[in-house]
Amino acid sequence: MPVRRPMTGWYNPVELVKTGIRVAISTVFGQFADKREALAATNAIAAQPFDESFDYSNKNRDGDFWFDFVADTGDGWNPTYAVASLLAEDSLQPDGTPEPLARGRLLVMGGDQVYPTASRQEYEDRLFHPFEEAFKPNGKERWQKEERPDLYALPGNHDWYDGLRSFFHLFCRRTIKSAAVAGMDRDGRVIGGRQTRQTRSYFAVRLREDWWLWGTDSQLEGYIDQPQIDYFRHVAKHWMKPKSKLILCVGEPTWAYLDPDAPEKKYSSLSYLSRLAGAEEGMDHQLMLVLSGDSHHYARYREGDLNYVTCGGGGAFLHPTHHLRDKVFDFGYPPPGVPFEEEKAPYQRSFTIARKQGAEDEEALYPERSASWRLTFGNFLFPVMNWGFTLVLSGAYLLFTWTLYFNARVIAATEAGAASTGRGLVQALDRGDLPDAMLVYWQIALASPWPILLTLAALGGYYYFADVEKGWGRLLMGGLHALLQAVVVTATTCLVLRALDDAHIAVAIVAAAVVSGLASALTFGAYLWFSLAVLHRHWNEAFSSLRIEGFKSFLRLKIDRDGVLTVHPLGLRRPGDRPHLIEKPFSIPPRGVRP
Repeated sequence: MPVRRPMTGWYNPVELVKTGIRVAISTVFGQFADKREALAATNAIAAQPFDESFDYSNKNRDGDFWFDFVADTGDGWNPTYAVASLLAEDSLQPDGTPEPLARGRLLVMGGDQVYPTASRQEYEDRLFHPFEEAFKPNGKERWQKEERPDLYALPGNHDWYDGLRSFFHLFCRRTIKSAAVAGMDRDGRVIGGRQTRQTRSYFAVRLREDWWLWGTDSQLEGYIDQPQIDYFRHVAKHWMKPKSKLILCVGEPTWAYLDPDAPEKKYSSLSYLSRLAGAEEGMDHQLMLVLSGDSHHYARYREGDLNYVTCGGGGAFLHPTHHLRDKVFDFGYPPPGVPFEEEKAPYQRSFTIARKQGAEDEEALYPERSASWRLTFGNFLFPVMNWGFTLVLSGAYLLFTWTLYFNARVIAATEAGAASTGRGLVQALDRGDLPDAMLVYWQIALASPWPILLTLAALGGYYYFADVEKGWGRLLMGGLHALLQAVVVTATTCLVLRALDDAHIAVAIVAAAVVSGLASALTFGAYLWFSLAVLHRHWNEAFSSLRIEGFKSFLRLKIDRDGVLTVHPLGLRRPGDRPHLIEKPFSIPPRGVRP
């Protein structure tokens, strides 16, 4: 019986520590554990176009070829199963579509197939079982083996947290025997009734005669390895016919993440990939569409006539959209399709948020900015929604207040010349008004090293957490957050201890710690709300705390017999709802323009 896992509790103390360790190890040793080159060495590039299993040009349904794109799935059971069920339907026909949208002949997963970190068990629980149950509702399979669609997957950063070991086992199990070396053919694994076909963490498939799709692997830091570059150069030069059309699938929407003042750090790899298809003399391939996940929402940008679509609504917690902005910057290379001329560099690049097809007064965002902004207020429920984190805060303040209690006893004994009665802390804080008590609180705290060390450790945590690049800005943001927490916790502790001056000292200290933990967690939530709603920062941390299951999304795409690609962006307000069009379908090239 599959385990129906809830949404990942990102602020759950145990999960926080486990994920932090995995991220730290991956960050430090990720490049040393990069298996892509080893896997490439065992799967030589074919001199001629690959076998027909990667070629769908003769597998079109009624002259049209349908395929699906979904990303950032494999989190909580409810949203993952809801999306998987829709992907498994024979067809969908949301309001506003004149014809049924047929299930895709292949499914492309755009990264982060599991949360919070990759392991075989997590993949089984959070991805494999929900897709299996969606394929077999009530134990009955939706299609026969001969009708089995195919499945390809890009790795995202969460897939990389175990060095792609589990990803390779699940998605790259297939081997193709080469006549030059000893070996054997081996089929890929079947997941949710779909056959995995890829042999590497990146792939190229032909969808129609002149339409291709590339799926890339940019590791944890946007690094494209040399064998992968060689692979796509070979595909562009030897497999693709001249002037072929290309859909590029990448691991993250760097066009939305980049800093306009320093775009090279984020955008260089995508810029190279987008130019690679047309780099070979005489090829002149056309980049027609760029797809990505990583951000758990739907957002469509445009650079000229080229669409860049983020659609990461496959099952993970929702990300906001109201922080998104147009990006205009200078870059050393021109947009795709524009010849490079050194004397014209740098080129101005402009990525603008598109307007919805058929509704030019609305931005192509899901959820809409207004809905996204309203959802930020959920952070004021942070203490309740993330109660494990609140308990940890209460435990930390219990330790701190206990240390103050001993400091106060020492001070009282020294002043009296005799042993304290044990109520030195309460007596000290019960003099004067609240500001006087808060001043005494810190005088007691500074009387020994331990409270100072605990305070410095907390300050380091707030500095590290601040959503600013390293430097004075990060120190300022982290320092102000730490100061706000210190004021709130100090005032709360003083008020509780003053109110419980007749209670047993142990009861008073525990009560102060519990109430201070709640106040600190509420302050943390308020900090996240202000940072996102006003400063447009902490968009990941603020929404991961909410674990919103709604506003899911995926793409259903069709290449018709005339060679026109039509993109249908589908949304799901809540698990169990009927899907709807996020915006009207848009065509590439536009209708009426000759492909």
